[in-house]
Amino acid sequence: MDELLDELRAIEATLGGGVLGVHAVGAASGVTVSYNSGAVFPTASVIKAPLVAELWAQIAEGKLAPDAKVALDAGDFVAGSGVLARLEPGHSFTLAELARLAICVSDNTASNAVLRAVGGKDVVNRRMQGDWGMTDTTIHRPIRFHLESGDPPHTATGTPVDMCRFMSAVAGGRLHSPGVCERLMELLATCDDTAMLPRYLEVNAFADDLDVAAPPLAVHHKPGAVTGVRNDAGIVRRTVAPFGHVAMAIYTRGVADSRWTVANRGCEAVARVAGLVVGRLGFAPTP
Repeated sequence: MDELLDELRAIEATLGGGVLGVHAVGAASGVTVSYNSGAVFPTASVIKAPLVAELWAQIAEGKLAPDAKVALDAGDFVAGSGVLARLEPGHSFTLAELARLAICVSDNTASNAVLRAVGGKDVVNRRMQGDWGMTDTTIHRPIRFHLESGDPPHTATGTPVDMCRFMSAVAGGRLHSPGVCERLMELLATCDDTAMLPRYLEVNAFADDLDVAAPPLAVHHKPGAVTGVRNDAGIVRRTVAPFGHVAMAIYTRGVADSRWTVANRGCEAVARVAGLVVGRLGFAPTP
């Protein structure tokens, strides 16, 4: 494990003064990898995973219906990732559609609409910090790029250990209820961003669509990025015997790289960490 920590320090050194945080748990082995895992980072869009979990928890509790239509409000609209910002206020989508857009393409406008539909940040924070044990993770405000007076600088902040705990509970069917976990696993598998956690793993999210043999690993994850931050958190699952999974959260902050491409140092660092962690906890990354 000391050798692994040395490798993590070396990866952190590539961030140009930035900070790396890692927490990962192998379900079968029980082995834990922890590096700055209790430090607080901006979560970026990784926070959309527990936000959507709150939505499906409320649906399971009968408070909301997945086919209920929500009209986009002017306050929901925000630029950045996603497609809905190109539409006009008044377009309606079901809650299930908004949840899918928030995860699959990290749609910021859809995420704001979901946050509004579930009752706002305080509702999500109570669930995260209370029921789900994410005591150091907080949603501070809706997503917006042009901050208003008094706005906190980040939409949400949290620790790698919190998000890894969340992902472990989802993978184990322990977050709220098995049905909610099944829904989240399905949604997290649709994430179309492969720049970080899946990058050096033997995975192919399009195997079924292409009618080719699926590789032995599947990834269920939610990445996030803002200036100076590249994060990814999720579950790497073996699809063939011996079955098992690794839950992980890999966060960065203060990354000295302004490029919005996969060549960003933060993207590369997160990808390398994911490959290392999966390899050490029982799975083999591609060469």
